[in-house]
Amino acid sequence: MVSKASAVVNIMIARFIYSVYWYYLAPALPLIKLEFTVPNYELGLVPLFFIIGAGSFQIPASVIARFIGNVKTAVLGLTLLSAAGVATAFSVSFNEILALRLLAGIGAALFFSTAATVVTNLYPGREGLMLGIYNSVFSAGAGVGLVYGVVYTIVNWRVAVLIISVVGLLESVILLKTCSPLNRPIDTGLSINKGAVLVGLATAGYWGANYAAGNLLPTYAVNHGVGLVNASLITSLLLFSSLVGGLSGKLADLTSRRELLIIAPAVLGSLSFLLIITLNPYAMIASTLIVGYTNELMITASYALVVNDSNPTMSLATVNTLNMVVGMWLSPLFTAVMGNSTLPWITMIIASVAPLPLLLVRRRVVG
Repeated sequence: MVSKASAVVNIMIARFIYSVYWYYLAPALPLIKLEFTVPNYELGLVPLFFIIGAGSFQIPASVIARFIGNVKTAVLGLTLLSAAGVATAFSVSFNEILALRLLAGIGAALFFSTAATVVTNLYPGREGLMLGIYNSVFSAGAGVGLVYGVVYTIVNWRVAVLIISVVGLLESVILLKTCSPLNRPIDTGLSINKGAVLVGLATAGYWGANYAAGNLLPTYAVNHGVGLVNASLITSLLLFSSLVGGLSGKLADLTSRRELLIIAPAVLGSLSFLLIITLNPYAMIASTLIVGYTNELMITASYALVVNDSNPTMSLATVNTLNMVVGMWLSPLFTAVMGNSTLPWITMIIASVAPLPLLLVRRRVVG
């Protein structure tokens, strides 16, 4: 029988690799652009196709888990993510890369809620702590994915992608061998929990605002006179503070009013966007540190709020799906008003705070 600690370590290693796969192609996009003669505006399709796959397959993933179990579904997801990377290394067209990123996104969906459910089931009563670590590992892996560009300067981008993808395939085998004893049939129904729907909608605004900030703050800052290097360094602080925010997830285990750990960070974090409007580097640093920390704490608390539902895999998938499907549209909205130095952040504040009262509705619905 596998020990709890061994299972958690292996799942966290898999989670780290999984998170690297979210971002490791970003530094390669300029090289892909040159090789396949792709216009700039089409490069944005690469992350978009991944999000489409990840967002659209969250709930189907929980259905699959009902039949084959959470562990096997998570392994299937990591395997698909890794295999898509291997195939990308041998791609012959840009359209092929897009199709493979869609498949990779589906793999990400298969892994996320199923692996999270296995971890939280191992330590009942410590859901906030385990989910906090789970989310912090994502931040660490995402950071590695973004700096993976260093490898692209040493070897051909295809070789670099192949190397990291093979690592994922090996980890898939290890995860299956070490955690298979934890795999068990799921005898809950397939209905979607109304409370999870309300949590997902309530948090989608701040999730989307953070996603927009992470991707578009450098462009906004440069457009308004901040140097590119400074803009990039300031934005990178989002990942550092997100890691710390995830590790604060234990707070969710210490209170029965987990809604407050969603509402308070979202309000505080969104209001800190006002600091960016000043375009003062120190104020911008303060904002990114606050936003990264509060967003990760909010996400962890929202997961902890639904993980004890009758079907936690479905509930986690529901929250994550709504965060992505609804929140992703704040990015094009941000770019539409980016010419103004104030309007983008006022828009993000309104979008973040407006849906939060749905959590109060959830309390009446769920009790």
